Amino acid sequence: MDFLRIDLPLTFKNSLLLAAVYTFIIPVIRGISNLDNIHSADVFGQSLALIGVFLFIPIIRQELEVSVKEIVYTKVWSYRKSVSIRLICSFWMITVMITIFASIMRLQNCSFPFLKYVTVTILYAVFLGILGLLFSQLGNNVIIGYLASLGYWSFCQFDILTEENVLYIFPIISGEIEMGKLMILVSINSFLLVVFFLSVKETRGMYK
Repeated sequence: MDFLRIDLPLTFKNSLLLAAVYTFIIPVIRGISNLDNIHSADVFGQSLALIGVFLFIPIIRQELEVSVKEIVYTKVWSYRKSVSIRLICSFWMITVMITIFASIMRLQNCSFPFLKYVTVTILYAVFLGILGLLFSQLGNNVIIGYLASLGYWSFCQFDILTEENVLYIFPIISGEIEMGKLMILVSINSFLLVVFFLSVKETRGMYK
């Protein structure tokens, strides 16, 4: 319980605030009223999914900071256990935020298959987040992770990666979910998660 009480606020205080502020800005930037399923999908894939970047990448920031590594702790925790708990918390926060945002869109007369779009957006947000998380771990710097995730997102935004490209994995195309891309997305998420945990050294941290 001490871990949850102390570590989670340290990990998510700033990133959750940033994700919340960004989510509130989305309607100002592009509008979320009276959209059909195609334009609703654009909001989910091009804008809302970015909260995965904000909520996943910072979960290893503490361990990457030398000053934190030098703190004297009093309770032993496995690094992998700590990261696993943070990952689960990140996933649930993303799920809640995307579900609430989608509900607001429905209240604003947007037309789209609610459960399907929410599920796909969560998976895509997880992809963007874990991609950056893995690069942060391998590069020992969260900035590298942000560059990796935002770089991929930018490639999709500026049509460097088009919908026809195999590397374009947001599975909602022209308002419809393509099962092939959805399976690729799920597979890549699983692969990135496995590689990430393999890259995490089984060290032990100490938490006050």
